[in-house]
Amino acid sequence: MSFKGIRGCNSRVSKEDQDFYDLRQRAAEYYRANSVPQNIEGVLNQMFLEKPDDIYGYLANYFAQHSAKAVICRAEGKEIYDGNGHISAQANVYCIIRNEEKWVSSGAVPAHGEPSAGRTDPAGAAAEGSAHSDEQTALSWINQPISTMLHGLDPSDQTTIDKILSDFFLARFLEKEDERRRESEAEEQKSAESTPEPPPPPAPTKDKKGADKGKKSVCMEPSLPAAEPLVPVLPGCTAVGAVSLAVAKATAQLQATPLYQHIRSLRRDQPAGDIHIPLPMVTVLSCGRMSPGKLHLLEELMVLPSAGDTVREKIAMVLDLQKEVRRILNSTSKTGTLFCPVTDGGALLVGFDRAEQPLDVLTEACANLQLTPGTDVHFALSCAAHSLLDYSKGKYEIAAGTLKSPDELVEVYESLISRYPGICALIDPFRKEDLEQWDKLSCALIGQPCCLIADAAFCSPPRLYGDKRLLPPGVTGVVLRHVNETTITDLLRATSEGRDSTTILEQSGTEWCDDYFVDLAVGLGVKCVQLGGVRGGVRVARYNRLMELEEELTSQGILGSNQLELPLFGISVSPASESPETE
Repeated sequence: MSFKGIRGCNSRVSKEDQDFYDLRQRAAEYYRANSVPQNIEGVLNQMFLEKPDDIYGYLANYFAQHSAKAVICRAEGKEIYDGNGHISAQANVYCIIRNEEKWVSSGAVPAHGEPSAGRTDPAGAAAEGSAHSDEQTALSWINQPISTMLHGLDPSDQTTIDKILSDFFLARFLEKEDERRRESEAEEQKSAESTPEPPPPPAPTKDKKGADKGKKSVCMEPSLPAAEPLVPVLPGCTAVGAVSLAVAKATAQLQATPLYQHIRSLRRDQPAGDIHIPLPMVTVLSCGRMSPGKLHLLEELMVLPSAGDTVREKIAMVLDLQKEVRRILNSTSKTGTLFCPVTDGGALLVGFDRAEQPLDVLTEACANLQLTPGTDVHFALSCAAHSLLDYSKGKYEIAAGTLKSPDELVEVYESLISRYPGICALIDPFRKEDLEQWDKLSCALIGQPCCLIADAAFCSPPRLYGDKRLLPPGVTGVVLRHVNETTITDLLRATSEGRDSTTILEQSGTEWCDDYFVDLAVGLGVKCVQLGGVRGGVRVARYNRLMELEEELTSQGILGSNQLELPLFGISVSPASESPETE
Protein backbone atom coordinates (compact mmCIF):
# COMPACT_ATOMS: atom_id res chain seq x y z
CA MET A 1 0.00 0.00 0.00
CA SER A 2 1.25 3.48 -0.82
CA PHE A 3 1.96 6.19 1.67
CA LYS A 4 -1.20 7.99 0.57
CA GLY A 5 -3.21 4.81 1.18
CA ILE A 6 -1.91 4.62 4.67
CA ARG A 7 -2.88 8.23 5.35
CA GLY A 8 -6.33 7.52 3.96
CA CYS A 9 -6.91 4.82 6.55
CA ASN A 10 -6.38 7.38 9.31
CA SER A 11 -3.25 5.54 10.36
CA ARG A 12 -0.78 7.46 12.39
CA VAL A 13 2.61 7.66 10.54
CA SER A 14 5.69 8.99 12.25
CA LYS A 15 7.83 11.66 10.64
CA GLU A 16 10.69 9.20 10.44
CA ASP A 17 8.57 6.74 8.44
CA GLN A 18 7.42 9.49 6.14
CA ASP A 19 11.00 10.70 5.52
CA PHE A 20 12.15 7.14 4.89
CA TYR A 21 9.32 6.58 2.41
CA ASP A 22 10.19 9.80 0.56
CA LEU A 23 13.84 8.74 0.44
CA ARG A 24 12.89 5.37 -1.07
CA GLN A 25 10.74 7.10 -3.66
CA ARG A 26 13.59 9.40 -4.69
CA ALA A 27 16.01 6.45 -4.86
CA ALA A 28 13.63 4.45 -7.02
CA GLU A 29 13.17 7.40 -9.36
CA TYR A 30 16.95 7.89 -9.55
CA TYR A 31 17.56 4.23 -10.44
CA ARG A 32 14.71 4.17 -12.98
CA ALA A 33 16.03 7.33 -14.66
CA ASN A 34 19.42 5.64 -15.11
CA SER A 35 17.93 2.27 -16.24
CA VAL A 36 19.56 0.46 -13.31
CA PRO A 37 16.73 -2.07 -12.67
CA GLN A 38 16.50 -3.03 -16.34
CA ASN A 39 20.27 -3.46 -16.68
CA ILE A 40 20.56 -5.47 -13.47
CA GLU A 41 17.68 -7.72 -14.48
CA GLY A 42 19.21 -8.21 -17.92
CA VAL A 43 22.70 -9.08 -16.70
CA LEU A 44 21.37 -11.44 -14.01
CA ASN A 45 19.29 -13.35 -16.57
CA GLN A 46 22.18 -13.50 -19.03
CA MET A 47 24.67 -14.56 -16.35
CA PHE A 48 22.36 -17.33 -15.16
CA LEU A 49 22.27 -18.78 -18.69
CA GLU A 50 26.04 -18.55 -19.20
CA LYS A 51 26.98 -19.53 -15.61
CA PRO A 52 30.53 -18.01 -15.62
CA ASP A 53 33.11 -19.24 -13.12
CA ASP A 54 33.94 -15.68 -11.98
CA ILE A 55 30.53 -14.20 -11.20
CA TYR A 56 31.75 -10.86 -9.91
CA GLY A 57 34.31 -10.54 -12.69
CA TYR A 58 31.47 -11.09 -15.15
CA LEU A 59 29.44 -8.33 -13.47
CA ALA A 60 32.45 -6.00 -13.39
CA ASN A 61 33.04 -6.43 -17.13
CA TYR A 62 29.38 -5.90 -17.88
CA PHE A 63 29.01 -2.68 -15.93
CA ALA A 64 32.37 -1.38 -17.14
CA GLN A 65 30.84 -1.29 -20.63
CA HIS A 66 28.07 0.98 -19.34
CA SER A 67 30.29 3.32 -17.32
CA ALA A 68 30.85 6.94 -18.36
CA LYS A 69 33.70 7.75 -20.75
CA ALA A 70 36.96 8.68 -19.13
CA VAL A 71 37.84 12.38 -19.10
CA ILE A 72 41.07 14.15 -18.35
CA CYS A 73 41.18 15.52 -14.83
CA ARG A 74 44.71 16.90 -14.85
CA ALA A 75 48.18 16.84 -16.38
CA GLU A 76 51.31 16.61 -14.29
CA GLY A 77 54.85 17.60 -15.24
CA LYS A 78 57.67 15.47 -13.93
CA GLU A 79 61.43 15.97 -14.18
CA ILE A 80 63.28 12.98 -15.68
CA TYR A 81 66.60 12.22 -17.37
CA ASP A 82 67.00 11.17 -20.98
CA GLY A 83 69.49 8.61 -22.33
CA ASN A 84 72.23 11.24 -22.45
CA GLY A 85 71.76 12.22 -18.81
CA HIS A 86 70.08 15.54 -19.64
CA ILE A 87 67.13 16.83 -17.65
CA SER A 88 63.88 16.55 -19.55
CA ALA A 89 60.19 17.13 -18.92
CA GLN A 90 57.70 14.28 -18.87
CA ALA A 91 53.94 14.80 -19.04
CA ASN A 92 51.67 12.49 -17.04
CA VAL A 93 47.98 12.37 -17.88
CA TYR A 94 45.40 11.52 -15.19
CA CYS A 95 41.78 10.67 -16.01
CA ILE A 96 38.57 10.14 -14.07
CA ILE A 97 37.75 6.46 -14.65
CA ARG A 98 34.66 5.02 -12.96
CA ASN A 99 34.60 7.89 -10.45
CA GLU A 100 38.29 7.53 -9.55
CA GLU A 101 41.32 9.57 -10.54
CA LYS A 102 43.88 7.30 -12.18
CA TRP A 103 47.22 7.78 -13.89
CA VAL A 104 46.87 6.61 -17.49
CA SER A 105 49.97 7.48 -19.52
CA SER A 106 53.18 9.48 -19.82
CA GLY A 107 54.90 11.19 -22.71
CA ALA A 108 58.21 12.96 -23.31
CA VAL A 109 59.81 14.44 -26.42
CA PRO A 110 63.31 15.89 -26.86
CA ALA A 111 64.13 19.54 -27.37
CA HIS A 112 65.52 20.00 -30.83
CA GLY A 113 67.12 23.01 -32.49
CA GLU A 114 67.14 23.83 -36.17
CA PRO A 115 68.64 23.36 -38.60
CA SER A 116 71.15 20.90 -37.17
CA ALA A 117 68.51 18.37 -36.31
CA GLY A 118 69.92 15.33 -34.58
CA ARG A 119 73.50 16.41 -35.28
CA THR A 120 76.20 18.15 -33.32
CA ASP A 121 74.77 20.78 -31.02
CA PRO A 122 76.20 24.11 -32.26
CA ALA A 123 75.52 25.83 -28.96
CA GLY A 124 77.56 23.26 -27.03
CA ALA A 125 77.86 23.87 -23.31
CA ALA A 126 75.83 27.07 -23.49
CA ALA A 127 72.78 25.20 -24.74
CA GLU A 128 73.25 22.51 -22.11
CA GLY A 129 73.50 25.13 -19.41
CA SER A 130 70.10 26.58 -20.29
CA ALA A 131 68.43 23.18 -20.62
CA HIS A 132 67.47 23.01 -16.96
CA SER A 133 65.66 26.36 -17.02
CA ASP A 134 63.92 25.40 -20.26
CA GLU A 135 62.61 22.19 -18.77
CA GLN A 136 61.52 24.00 -15.62
CA THR A 137 59.45 26.25 -17.86
CA ALA A 138 57.96 23.18 -19.53
CA LEU A 139 57.08 21.69 -16.14
CA SER A 140 55.39 24.88 -15.02
CA TRP A 141 53.36 24.99 -18.26
CA ILE A 142 52.20 21.41 -17.82
CA ASN A 143 51.35 21.71 -14.14
CA GLN A 144 49.36 24.91 -14.32
CA PRO A 145 47.90 26.39 -17.52
CA ILE A 146 47.87 23.25 -19.66
CA SER A 147 46.46 21.06 -16.89
CA THR A 148 43.65 23.56 -16.31
CA MET A 149 42.83 23.85 -20.02
CA LEU A 150 42.57 20.08 -20.49
CA HIS A 151 40.41 19.43 -17.41
CA GLY A 152 37.19 17.62 -18.33
CA LEU A 153 38.13 16.97 -21.99
CA ASP A 154 37.71 13.65 -23.74
CA PRO A 155 41.26 12.31 -24.38
CA SER A 156 40.12 10.69 -27.62
CA ASP A 157 39.45 14.15 -29.11
CA GLN A 158 43.07 14.53 -30.21
CA THR A 159 42.37 17.27 -32.74
CA THR A 160 40.68 19.57 -30.22
CA ILE A 161 43.34 18.98 -27.57
CA ASP A 162 46.19 19.58 -30.02
CA LYS A 163 44.49 22.78 -31.20
CA ILE A 164 44.37 24.00 -27.59
CA LEU A 165 48.03 23.11 -27.12
CA SER A 166 49.10 24.77 -30.39
CA ASP A 167 47.14 27.94 -29.62
CA PHE A 168 48.70 28.06 -26.17
CA PHE A 169 52.18 27.70 -27.65
CA LEU A 170 51.49 30.31 -30.34
CA ALA A 171 50.40 32.81 -27.71
CA ARG A 172 53.58 32.21 -25.69
CA PHE A 173 55.67 32.43 -28.87
CA LEU A 174 54.12 35.76 -29.89
CA GLU A 175 54.65 37.11 -26.38
CA LYS A 176 58.32 36.12 -26.56
CA GLU A 177 58.73 37.64 -30.01
CA ASP A 178 57.14 40.88 -28.82
CA GLU A 179 59.48 40.93 -25.84
CA ARG A 180 62.50 40.39 -28.09
CA ARG A 181 61.33 43.16 -30.42
CA ARG A 182 60.98 45.63 -27.57
CA GLU A 183 64.42 44.71 -26.21
CA SER A 184 65.95 45.08 -29.67
CA GLU A 185 64.36 48.49 -30.18
CA ALA A 186 65.53 49.61 -26.75
CA GLU A 187 69.10 48.50 -27.49
CA GLU A 188 69.08 50.23 -30.87
CA GLN A 189 67.81 53.45 -29.31
CA LYS A 190 70.39 53.27 -26.54
CA SER A 191 73.14 52.59 -29.06
CA ALA A 192 72.05 55.50 -31.26
CA GLU A 193 72.11 57.89 -28.29
CA SER A 194 75.51 56.80 -27.00
CA THR A 195 77.41 56.24 -30.26
CA PRO A 196 79.52 59.29 -31.27
CA GLU A 197 79.78 60.51 -34.84
CA PRO A 198 82.17 58.16 -36.69
CA PRO A 199 85.37 59.82 -37.94
CA PRO A 200 85.80 60.20 -41.71
CA PRO A 201 87.64 57.34 -43.42
CA PRO A 202 91.38 57.90 -43.97
CA ALA A 203 92.57 58.91 -47.40
CA PRO A 204 93.83 56.00 -49.49
CA THR A 205 97.62 55.62 -49.64
CA LYS A 206 99.88 54.08 -52.22
CA ASP A 207 101.83 50.92 -51.52
CA LYS A 208 105.13 50.02 -53.20
CA LYS A 209 103.34 48.74 -56.28
CA GLY A 210 101.24 51.85 -56.57
CA ALA A 211 97.99 50.17 -55.68
CA ASP A 212 95.42 52.09 -53.67
CA LYS A 213 95.08 50.80 -50.12
CA GLY A 214 91.69 50.98 -48.51
CA LYS A 215 89.90 49.82 -51.65
CA LYS A 216 88.37 46.37 -51.96
CA SER A 217 89.74 44.00 -54.52
CA VAL A 218 87.56 43.40 -57.54
CA CYS A 219 88.57 39.73 -57.53
CA MET A 220 86.83 38.72 -54.34
CA GLU A 221 84.73 35.61 -53.94
CA PRO A 222 81.15 36.10 -55.17
CA SER A 223 78.75 37.07 -52.43
CA LEU A 224 77.00 34.14 -50.82
CA PRO A 225 73.32 34.23 -49.95
CA ALA A 226 73.01 34.44 -46.22
CA ALA A 227 71.44 31.56 -44.37
CA GLU A 228 67.97 32.11 -43.07
CA PRO A 229 68.00 33.08 -39.40
CA LEU A 230 67.44 30.24 -37.02
CA VAL A 231 64.01 30.04 -35.45
CA PRO A 232 64.79 30.02 -31.73
CA VAL A 233 63.44 27.14 -29.71
CA LEU A 234 61.04 28.67 -27.22
CA PRO A 235 61.84 27.64 -23.63
CA GLY A 236 59.28 25.14 -22.44
CA CYS A 237 58.11 24.17 -25.94
CA THR A 238 58.62 20.46 -25.22
CA ALA A 239 55.61 20.61 -22.90
CA VAL A 240 53.30 20.83 -25.93
CA GLY A 241 54.72 17.79 -27.72
CA ALA A 242 54.94 15.75 -24.53
CA VAL A 243 51.32 16.38 -23.53
CA SER A 244 50.07 15.66 -27.05
CA LEU A 245 51.89 12.33 -27.04
CA ALA A 246 50.68 11.46 -23.54
CA VAL A 247 47.07 12.12 -24.58
CA ALA A 248 47.39 9.86 -27.63
CA LYS A 249 48.89 7.10 -25.49
CA ALA A 250 46.14 7.59 -22.90
CA THR A 251 43.42 7.06 -25.52
CA ALA A 252 45.10 3.90 -26.80
CA GLN A 253 45.39 2.65 -23.23
CA LEU A 254 41.75 3.41 -22.38
CA GLN A 255 40.53 1.79 -25.59
CA ALA A 256 42.79 -1.25 -25.02
CA THR A 257 44.19 -0.89 -28.53
CA PRO A 258 47.80 -0.68 -29.77
CA LEU A 259 49.09 2.86 -30.20
CA TYR A 260 49.69 2.37 -33.93
CA GLN A 261 46.05 1.41 -34.43
CA HIS A 262 44.89 4.52 -32.59
CA ILE A 263 47.23 6.79 -34.60
CA ARG A 264 46.04 5.17 -37.81
CA SER A 265 42.40 5.78 -36.84
CA LEU A 266 43.17 9.51 -36.59
CA ARG A 267 44.40 9.73 -40.18
CA ARG A 268 42.01 11.56 -42.45
CA ASP A 269 43.37 9.61 -45.41
CA GLN A 270 43.25 6.28 -43.61
CA PRO A 271 43.61 3.68 -46.36
CA ALA A 272 41.50 0.58 -46.32
CA GLY A 273 43.21 -2.78 -46.31
CA ASP A 274 46.70 -3.82 -45.33
CA ILE A 275 49.04 -1.98 -42.98
CA HIS A 276 52.60 -1.50 -44.14
CA ILE A 277 55.71 -1.73 -41.99
CA PRO A 278 58.16 1.13 -42.69
CA LEU A 279 61.46 0.16 -44.23
CA PRO A 280 64.25 0.53 -41.64
CA MET A 281 67.14 2.82 -42.58
CA VAL A 282 69.93 1.49 -40.35
CA THR A 283 72.87 3.75 -39.53
CA VAL A 284 76.18 1.91 -39.91
CA LEU A 285 79.00 4.46 -40.18
CA SER A 286 79.55 8.10 -39.25
CA CYS A 287 82.31 10.12 -40.91
CA GLY A 288 81.35 13.70 -40.09
CA ARG A 289 83.23 16.45 -38.31
CA MET A 290 83.30 14.48 -35.06
CA SER A 291 85.17 11.58 -36.68
CA PRO A 292 88.95 11.27 -36.20
CA GLY A 293 89.68 11.43 -39.96
CA LYS A 294 89.84 14.33 -42.39
CA LEU A 295 86.52 13.52 -44.06
CA HIS A 296 83.59 15.71 -43.01
CA LEU A 297 81.10 15.19 -45.79
CA LEU A 298 79.34 11.97 -44.79
CA GLU A 299 77.65 12.57 -41.45
CA GLU A 300 75.91 9.20 -41.62
CA LEU A 301 75.95 6.20 -43.94
CA MET A 302 72.70 4.27 -43.72
CA VAL A 303 71.84 0.86 -45.09
CA LEU A 304 68.45 0.03 -46.59
CA PRO A 305 68.21 -3.77 -46.76
CA SER A 306 66.31 -5.21 -49.70
CA ALA A 307 67.18 -8.88 -49.19
CA GLY A 308 64.91 -10.82 -46.86
CA ASP A 309 61.16 -11.05 -46.74
CA THR A 310 60.73 -9.96 -43.12
CA VAL A 311 62.11 -7.20 -40.92
CA ARG A 312 63.84 -9.84 -38.83
CA GLU A 313 65.72 -11.12 -41.90
CA LYS A 314 66.61 -7.59 -42.94
CA ILE A 315 67.99 -6.71 -39.51
CA ALA A 316 69.96 -9.97 -39.42
CA MET A 317 71.51 -9.04 -42.77
CA VAL A 318 72.48 -5.59 -41.48
CA LEU A 319 74.05 -7.12 -38.38
CA ASP A 320 76.14 -9.44 -40.57
CA LEU A 321 77.15 -6.42 -42.65
CA GLN A 322 78.17 -4.47 -39.53
CA LYS A 323 80.33 -7.38 -38.33
CA GLU A 324 82.00 -7.65 -41.73
CA VAL A 325 82.67 -3.90 -41.85
CA ARG A 326 84.35 -4.05 -38.46
CA ARG A 327 86.42 -7.07 -39.55
CA ILE A 328 87.59 -5.21 -42.66
CA LEU A 329 88.50 -2.12 -40.63
CA ASN A 330 90.49 -4.22 -38.17
CA SER A 331 92.28 -6.13 -40.93
CA THR A 332 93.38 -2.92 -42.65
CA SER A 333 94.43 -1.18 -39.45
CA LYS A 334 98.16 -0.86 -38.90
CA THR A 335 97.69 -1.01 -35.12
CA GLY A 336 95.69 -4.24 -35.00
CA THR A 337 92.24 -4.12 -33.49
CA LEU A 338 90.73 -0.73 -34.29
CA PHE A 339 88.87 1.07 -31.53
CA CYS A 340 85.79 2.72 -33.03
CA PRO A 341 83.59 4.72 -30.67
CA VAL A 342 79.84 4.59 -31.19
CA THR A 343 77.86 7.78 -31.78
CA ASP A 344 74.64 8.65 -29.97
CA GLY A 345 72.84 7.33 -33.04
CA GLY A 346 74.49 3.90 -32.75
CA ALA A 347 76.92 4.26 -35.68
CA LEU A 348 80.62 3.42 -35.72
CA LEU A 349 82.59 6.69 -35.67
CA VAL A 350 85.38 5.97 -38.16
CA GLY A 351 87.98 8.31 -39.60
CA PHE A 352 88.46 8.49 -43.37
CA ASP A 353 90.17 11.00 -45.65
CA ARG A 354 88.04 10.70 -48.80
CA ALA A 355 84.33 10.10 -49.42
CA GLU A 356 85.10 7.02 -51.50
CA GLN A 357 86.80 5.14 -48.65
CA PRO A 358 83.75 4.34 -46.44
CA LEU A 359 81.76 3.41 -49.54
CA ASP A 360 84.59 1.11 -50.64
CA VAL A 361 84.47 -0.59 -47.22
CA LEU A 362 80.71 -1.10 -47.46
CA THR A 363 81.02 -2.39 -51.02
CA GLU A 364 83.74 -4.86 -50.01
CA ALA A 365 81.69 -6.06 -47.04
CA CYS A 366 78.72 -6.63 -49.34
CA ALA A 367 80.89 -8.60 -51.78
CA ASN A 368 82.21 -10.80 -48.96
CA LEU A 369 78.62 -11.56 -47.89
CA GLN A 370 77.54 -12.10 -51.50
CA LEU A 371 75.22 -9.10 -51.40
CA THR A 372 74.82 -6.95 -54.48
CA PRO A 373 74.68 -3.18 -53.85
CA GLY A 374 71.74 -1.73 -55.70
CA THR A 375 69.85 -5.04 -55.55
CA ASP A 376 70.19 -6.69 -52.13
CA VAL A 377 71.19 -3.58 -50.24
CA HIS A 378 71.14 0.17 -50.80
CA PHE A 379 72.91 3.11 -49.22
CA ALA A 380 71.56 6.48 -48.08
CA LEU A 381 74.11 9.22 -47.46
CA SER A 382 73.33 11.94 -44.92
CA CYS A 383 75.64 14.78 -45.90
CA ALA A 384 74.58 17.48 -43.40
CA ALA A 385 75.96 20.09 -45.79
CA HIS A 386 74.58 22.97 -43.73
CA SER A 387 77.27 22.27 -41.11
CA LEU A 388 80.12 22.21 -43.64
CA LEU A 389 79.86 25.66 -45.23
CA ASP A 390 82.70 28.12 -44.69
CA TYR A 391 80.84 31.41 -45.09
CA SER A 392 84.02 33.48 -45.31
CA LYS A 393 85.07 31.56 -48.42
CA GLY A 394 81.68 30.58 -49.76
CA LYS A 395 82.68 26.92 -50.02
CA TYR A 396 81.93 23.60 -48.36
CA GLU A 397 84.75 22.02 -46.37
CA ILE A 398 84.07 18.40 -47.31
CA ALA A 399 87.38 17.33 -45.72
CA ALA A 400 89.97 19.07 -43.59
CA GLY A 401 91.68 21.52 -45.95
CA THR A 402 89.53 20.51 -48.93
CA LEU A 403 87.02 23.17 -49.99
CA LYS A 404 84.45 22.80 -52.74
CA SER A 405 82.17 25.41 -54.23
CA PRO A 406 78.49 24.49 -54.49
CA ASP A 407 78.91 23.73 -58.20
CA GLU A 408 81.99 21.60 -57.53
CA LEU A 409 80.05 19.71 -54.88
CA VAL A 410 77.47 18.80 -57.51
CA GLU A 411 80.26 17.09 -59.44
CA VAL A 412 81.38 15.25 -56.31
CA TYR A 413 77.91 13.79 -55.83
CA GLU A 414 77.58 12.88 -59.49
CA SER A 415 80.88 11.00 -59.32
CA LEU A 416 79.86 9.08 -56.19
CA ILE A 417 76.49 8.07 -57.62
CA SER A 418 77.97 6.90 -60.91
CA ARG A 419 80.71 4.93 -59.15
CA TYR A 420 78.51 3.34 -56.45
CA PRO A 421 75.20 2.08 -57.84
CA GLY A 422 74.01 1.18 -54.35
CA ILE A 423 73.41 4.85 -53.43
CA CYS A 424 69.66 5.43 -53.47
CA ALA A 425 69.33 8.70 -51.53
CA LEU A 426 71.26 11.85 -50.64
CA ILE A 427 70.06 13.63 -47.52
CA ASP A 428 70.83 17.36 -47.27
CA PRO A 429 73.51 17.45 -50.01
CA PHE A 430 73.37 21.28 -49.87
CA ARG A 431 72.06 23.91 -47.52
CA LYS A 432 68.54 25.00 -48.39
CA GLU A 433 69.67 28.36 -49.82
CA ASP A 434 71.63 26.72 -52.69
CA LEU A 435 68.55 26.39 -54.89
CA GLU A 436 70.49 26.35 -58.15
CA GLN A 437 72.65 23.45 -57.05
CA TRP A 438 69.66 21.45 -55.79
CA ASP A 439 68.15 21.89 -59.22
CA LYS A 440 71.36 20.95 -61.06
CA LEU A 441 71.81 17.79 -59.03
CA SER A 442 68.18 16.74 -59.42
CA CYS A 443 68.48 17.14 -63.19
CA ALA A 444 71.68 15.09 -63.15
CA LEU A 445 69.84 12.32 -61.29
CA ILE A 446 67.16 11.90 -63.95
CA GLY A 447 67.39 8.29 -65.02
CA GLN A 448 69.22 7.32 -61.81
CA PRO A 449 67.62 5.32 -58.95
CA CYS A 450 68.67 8.00 -56.49
CA CYS A 451 66.60 10.74 -54.88
CA LEU A 452 67.16 13.92 -52.88
CA ILE A 453 65.83 14.16 -49.33
CA ALA A 454 65.56 17.30 -47.21
CA ASP A 455 66.33 17.07 -43.51
CA ALA A 456 67.69 20.33 -42.10
CA ALA A 457 66.64 21.88 -45.43
CA PHE A 458 63.08 21.04 -44.43
CA CYS A 459 61.31 23.05 -41.76
CA SER A 460 59.63 20.52 -39.51
CA PRO A 461 55.96 20.94 -38.60
CA PRO A 462 54.09 22.88 -37.54
CA ARG A 463 56.05 25.77 -39.01
CA LEU A 464 56.18 24.31 -42.52
CA TYR A 465 52.44 24.30 -42.85
CA GLY A 466 52.04 27.58 -41.01
CA ASP A 467 53.91 29.63 -43.60
CA LYS A 468 53.79 27.22 -46.58
CA ARG A 469 57.55 27.30 -47.13
CA LEU A 470 58.73 25.61 -50.28
CA LEU A 471 61.15 22.71 -50.46
CA PRO A 472 64.34 23.00 -52.51
CA PRO A 473 64.01 22.00 -56.20
CA GLY A 474 64.11 18.29 -56.91
CA VAL A 475 63.40 17.18 -53.34
CA THR A 476 61.08 14.19 -53.27
CA GLY A 477 61.44 13.12 -49.65
CA VAL A 478 61.48 14.82 -46.27
CA VAL A 479 62.55 13.83 -42.77
CA LEU A 480 60.13 14.38 -39.89
CA ARG A 481 60.75 14.21 -36.15
CA HIS A 482 58.52 14.33 -33.12
CA VAL A 483 60.24 17.06 -31.15
CA ASN A 484 59.59 20.36 -29.38
CA GLU A 485 56.04 21.67 -29.83
CA THR A 486 55.17 19.19 -32.59
CA THR A 487 51.80 17.60 -31.83
CA ILE A 488 50.39 14.33 -33.07
CA THR A 489 48.01 16.35 -35.27
CA ASP A 490 50.99 18.17 -36.82
CA LEU A 491 52.57 14.85 -37.77
CA LEU A 492 49.27 13.55 -39.15
CA ARG A 493 48.91 16.67 -41.26
CA ALA A 494 52.48 16.45 -42.51
CA THR A 495 52.06 12.85 -43.65
CA SER A 496 48.60 13.27 -45.15
CA GLU A 497 48.88 16.44 -47.23
CA GLY A 498 50.40 14.76 -50.25
CA ARG A 499 53.47 13.51 -48.37
CA ASP A 500 52.43 10.14 -47.04
CA SER A 501 54.55 8.30 -49.63
CA THR A 502 57.54 10.67 -49.36
CA THR A 503 58.16 10.84 -45.64
CA ILE A 504 60.87 9.43 -43.41
CA LEU A 505 60.29 9.51 -39.68
CA GLU A 506 63.56 9.80 -37.80
CA GLN A 507 64.16 9.11 -34.14
CA SER A 508 66.06 11.98 -32.56
CA GLY A 509 69.53 11.30 -31.20
CA THR A 510 68.11 11.60 -27.68
CA GLU A 511 67.30 8.16 -26.30
CA TRP A 512 64.11 7.40 -24.40
CA CYS A 513 63.22 4.14 -22.73
CA ASP A 514 60.01 4.05 -24.74
CA ASP A 515 59.27 2.27 -28.01
CA TYR A 516 56.25 4.45 -28.88
CA PHE A 517 58.20 5.84 -31.83
CA VAL A 518 57.82 2.61 -33.81
CA ASP A 519 54.05 2.58 -33.27
CA LEU A 520 53.99 6.22 -34.35
CA ALA A 521 55.81 5.40 -37.60
CA VAL A 522 53.50 2.48 -38.41
CA GLY A 523 50.39 4.47 -37.54
CA LEU A 524 51.43 7.46 -39.63
CA GLY A 525 52.12 5.19 -42.61
CA VAL A 526 55.54 6.64 -43.41
CA LYS A 527 57.65 4.88 -46.01
CA CYS A 528 60.90 4.66 -44.04
CA VAL A 529 61.95 4.96 -40.42
CA GLN A 530 65.36 5.90 -39.02
CA LEU A 531 66.03 4.32 -35.65
CA GLY A 532 69.83 4.62 -35.67
CA GLY A 533 72.22 1.71 -35.52
CA VAL A 534 71.43 -1.73 -34.16
CA ARG A 535 73.47 -1.04 -31.04
CA GLY A 536 72.41 -0.23 -27.49
CA GLY A 537 69.49 -1.54 -25.50
CA VAL A 538 67.09 1.32 -26.27
CA ARG A 539 67.62 1.28 -30.04
CA VAL A 540 67.54 -2.52 -30.24
CA ALA A 541 64.26 -2.44 -28.27
CA ARG A 542 62.78 -0.31 -31.05
CA TYR A 543 63.92 -2.74 -33.71
CA ASN A 544 62.43 -5.55 -31.64
CA ARG A 545 59.15 -3.62 -31.51
CA LEU A 546 59.25 -3.24 -35.30
CA MET A 547 59.63 -7.00 -35.67
CA GLU A 548 56.90 -7.58 -33.11
CA LEU A 549 54.44 -5.39 -35.02
CA GLU A 550 55.25 -7.19 -38.26
CA GLU A 551 54.53 -10.56 -36.64
CA GLU A 552 51.30 -9.19 -35.12
CA LEU A 553 50.06 -7.86 -38.46
CA THR A 554 51.04 -11.10 -40.17
CA SER A 555 49.03 -13.16 -37.69
CA GLN A 556 46.03 -10.90 -38.35
CA GLY A 557 46.47 -11.24 -42.10
CA ILE A 558 46.70 -7.48 -42.70
CA LEU A 559 50.43 -7.00 -43.33
CA GLY A 560 51.22 -5.17 -46.55
CA SER A 561 54.36 -5.57 -48.60
CA ASN A 562 57.49 -4.06 -47.10
CA GLN A 563 59.81 -4.72 -50.01
CA LEU A 564 62.00 -1.82 -51.14
CA GLU A 565 60.65 -0.27 -54.31
CA LEU A 566 63.15 1.64 -56.38
CA PRO A 567 63.58 4.31 -57.22
CA LEU A 568 62.51 5.62 -53.84
CA PHE A 569 59.66 8.08 -53.49
CA GLY A 570 58.22 7.57 -56.93
CA ILE A 571 61.04 9.02 -59.01
CA SER A 572 60.79 7.92 -62.61
CA VAL A 573 63.90 6.34 -64.09
CA SER A 574 62.87 7.23 -67.61
CA PRO A 575 65.37 9.72 -69.08
CA ALA A 576 62.52 11.57 -70.73
CA SER A 577 60.65 12.10 -67.48
CA GLU A 578 60.77 15.28 -65.46
CA SER A 579 61.42 15.71 -61.79
CA PRO A 580 58.21 15.63 -59.79
CA GLU A 581 56.92 18.93 -58.55
CA THR A 582 56.99 19.73 -54.88
CA GLU A 583 54.92 22.15 -52.95
